[in-house]
Amino acid sequence: MSKILEVTHLSKRFGGLVAVNDVSFSLRAGEVVGVLGPNGAGKTTLYNLLTGFIPPDQGSVQFMGRSVLGMAPHKIVRLGMSRTFQLCRPFVGMTVIENVKVGGLSQPAPEQGREAHARELIEQVGLGGKEDMPVEQMSYGDQRRLEIARALATAPKLLLLDEPFAGLGSGEIAELSALIRRIHQEKGLTVLLIEHKLREFMKLVERVI
Repeated sequence: MSKILEVTHLSKRFGGLVAVNDVSFSLRAGEVVGVLGPNGAGKTTLYNLLTGFIPPDQGSVQFMGRSVLGMAPHKIVRLGMSRTFQLCRPFVGMTVIENVKVGGLSQPAPEQGREAHARELIEQVGLGGKEDMPVEQMSYGDQRRLEIARALATAPKLLLLDEPFAGLGSGEIAELSALIRRIHQEKGLTVLLIEHKLREFMKLVERVI
């Protein structure tokens, strides 16, 4: 399999705190890889560096053979790298389908149209019938599913998931784990996963960073 992401000697300091220290790794297309470490180890900071939310102090990030250092997050998304967040961040004051359609604006309109595409993704993540629900009325577990649907709307080649099981019960975790596995298999996505729920984490990933 060809490399889709190559990270070399990536570092980030915040004053005297070294949050990411000389990190190097690569991902092959189609892999599911886990990022493991205790709270405060710098995992989310690593995601922020990869997706352009903050600049590194040193190192390089090559996505699909192209450097993304210094590139704005929305431009990185257009290239095919998308993410979810540790804390759900729906666009409040909007419905489920409006949230998903916003994610799709990063790409040209799909052949079936943005509305139909958003409905298809909502159905895929198990939120069918809730398209017109205001996001403020959703359960936390459903907001997790919405985060994934919105990320999928960007047509990613690499999907970064930041603790998708956080705050969920065991039944919800099992369902979301099955969803992630199905998305990977059906869409052929490369997935990078941060998670502390180790039982489900180890079932999903092929190797660990």
